[in-house]
Amino acid sequence: MAGHKKAVPMPDALRHYWTMWNEPVLDHVRRHLDLAVSVGFVFADPMHFHTGRDALEENVRTLRSNKPHYRFAIASELDVQNDCYRYEWHLLRKHRFLMRGFDVAHTNSDGQLARVDGFFGDLVPITGLDSGIPELLRTESRT
Repeated sequence: MAGHKKAVPMPDALRHYWTMWNEPVLDHVRRHLDLAVSVGFVFADPMHFHTGRDALEENVRTLRSNKPHYRFAIASELDVQNDCYRYEWHLLRKHRFLMRGFDVAHTNSDGQLARVDGFFGDLVPITGLDSGIPELLRTESRT
């Protein structure tokens, strides 16, 4: 079928990573985390930047403690190249959509996540002359 890409299986590291973010039992978070990320793992999103497993565990435990009804769901197929995955996710509260985001996740030679860069919301299309993108390097949105 033209334009259809074969589905990329979710690697174990990503499965444990997202299971960790959704784990209701805080004492199980570290088990998933250790299977998912490298010792020097780097996490970056608009609200946080930290390095290491302990910092990530604290971040996850804080979210799970403060917002136990929040759940992350993967909302796209995985795209992969050169040990780097990208995908969209949604944040839900009791099945109600709250926010969308996307991640770029890098794996190391052991298959663990070495870095995840998360972005919140949709990309903003170029809509006019007040863009920060030089005119020669942009196109107007056609959507």
